[in-house]
Amino acid sequence: MTPTELPTTTARATPTSASTTASTGQADATTTIAEPIATVPEQGVPGIDSDDPFCRGWSEFAGSFQALTLASVAGADPIAGARLEVIAAGAVAEAVQTLDDGFPDSIIDERDVFVDDVIGPFARRAERAVDALRSVGVTAGDIELLGDAWLVALVEAGVDDPELVVVVPADLDPAVDAATVAFSANVPPIAADPSLITQADAPATFRYLAEQCPDQGTLAGNDAIG
Repeated sequence: MTPTELPTTTARATPTSASTTASTGQADATTTIAEPIATVPEQGVPGIDSDDPFCRGWSEFAGSFQALTLASVAGADPIAGARLEVIAAGAVAEAVQTLDDGFPDSIIDERDVFVDDVIGPFARRAERAVDALRSVGVTAGDIELLGDAWLVALVEAGVDDPELVVVVPADLDPAVDAATVAFSANVPPIAADPSLITQADAPATFRYLAEQCPDQGTLAGNDAIG
C-alpha cells in the first residue's frame, strides 16, 4: 500500500453454480445451488463492524489510510487533510494494536513484516500525530474520543470523500488546531512521505484478508486472491 495508489472499494459479482441432473425418461430434476459469496458493499467501509477483531482492525486501518490519503491528495485544503490525520491518529494506532494482538496463527510467520514494514510506516505517522496531541495537553481519553469521532465520520462518508468532515467537540478544537500545526511542520503530507513507499509484502496475510474478511481484499486494492 502506497500513497500514490488509491484503490477504490468495488462490489464483486456474486458467483453461483448450479447443476441439474435428470434421469432418463423421468421429468423430475435435481438442482444444487452453491452458497453465494456475500458481495462487498459499495458504500461505507466493509468489515468495520466485523465480529472478527483482526478483520475489524484491518478495516479501520486500511479504511483510514484510504480516506486520509484521498483527503491529503485531492482535498481543497492541505491543512484540512493534516487535521483529519491528527483527529484519526488514536483510531489508527488502536487499529494497529488490534491487528498485532489478533494476528491469526495460520499466518503468524508474517506478523512482524506486516505490522512493522507493511503497515508500520503509516502507523508511525499516527504515533507522531498522537504525540503532537499530547504535547498540547490532549488527554488519552480525549485522543480516544477523537478517534471514535473519526470512525463515525468514516463509516458515514466511506473512503471516497476528499472533503470528509469530523465533528470535534468545541473545547478540543483549539488543541486539535495546535497539534495540526506541530504535526504538519514536522511530518510531510501523505503523498510526499517517502517512508510510505515500501517494497515490503506479506502475501499470505493479504490472501487471508481477501479470503476471510468482509472487504474481500478491496481495501488493499485487490479482489480476493484465488
